[in-house]
Amino acid sequence: MTLEELEDALPNGFHDAEIFSFELDYAAGIAKFHLNLLVGWPDDPGPESQAYQEATLVVEGLCFCSIDPPYSTYPFVPSGKPILVTGAKAKDGAPPFVPDLVAKLPAGSWCYCFFVDDWNACINIAGRDAAVTWVGEKPKHAV
Repeated sequence: MTLEELEDALPNGFHDAEIFSFELDYAAGIAKFHLNLLVGWPDDPGPESQAYQEATLVVEGLCFCSIDPPYSTYPFVPSGKPILVTGAKAKDGAPPFVPDLVAKLPAGSWCYCFFVDDWNACINIAGRDAAVTWVGEKPKHAV
């Protein structure tokens, strides 16, 4: 599954996801992200509409993962809180190196971008498969 397909299967995609940590294992070709995903819907009652649930995102068949440096006027020093991100399919020109690079990825690979609100920068990742494992019960709105 691509990260774009996975995003469509999640209640709010990767909108306002909170990344606590991630691990890259290039020898195994795996990236693991420990995060909170927004699982509430606007129609849910009260605070349930803004509910988050802890999960692990695993990308296998890892081609690369690159992290842009933070914009210098943003508070980029860790504050003890997770970073806030929003996911987006890597598109032509954003970031500028992606179109040429995507054309050279192995067959069946994809490229995806997490925009880091806290840094005004991106985490770019390319791989062949992605999956989410929930910590606790699967959210009611997840496909």
